[in-house]
Amino acid sequence: MRDAVRSFVWQRGIATQKGLWMAEAVLIAFLVWLLWKGEQGWQVGAVGVVVFLPPVFIITMWVAHYRNTVGKFRRMPSHQAEFTFLDEGFEVISELGAGKIPWSGVTEIWERPDYWMIFTAPSQFTTLPVQTITSTDLEFLRSKVPSAPSGKS
Repeated sequence: MRDAVRSFVWQRGIATQKGLWMAEAVLIAFLVWLLWKGEQGWQVGAVGVVVFLPPVFIITMWVAHYRNTVGKFRRMPSHQAEFTFLDEGFEVISELGAGKIPWSGVTEIWERPDYWMIFTAPSQFTTLPVQTITSTDLEFLRSKVPSAPSGKS
């Protein structure tokens, strides 16, 4: 679960936000330049605050997804869920509840070595451990979401 959160934060918050991080580097250079010049006014304070926003964004993203993903897992007494793949979607059943997701609701799948992340929204995913899933079931899942890219981190 922790690795899924790490993969998500890295991919969505860092790797795909190149413009944000380039702007961050420019702002850091500008802040250093202002300080080097001896500036102490409101501009230094404003730039300093803006420089801290992207790291705070990443930390907030990490905490929110960690609490959601790992928190749900910790609330499960048996730490197990049952996935059932159907023609019209898939079901997830655990002690915390049950849900059925139609294939049309799956936006992408990130295939990691030990688990797959099944996305139903840009920031909403279900983690599917693949150690006990047959290759036939995995191929069935791939066939239902043909444009499923592999998550990179």
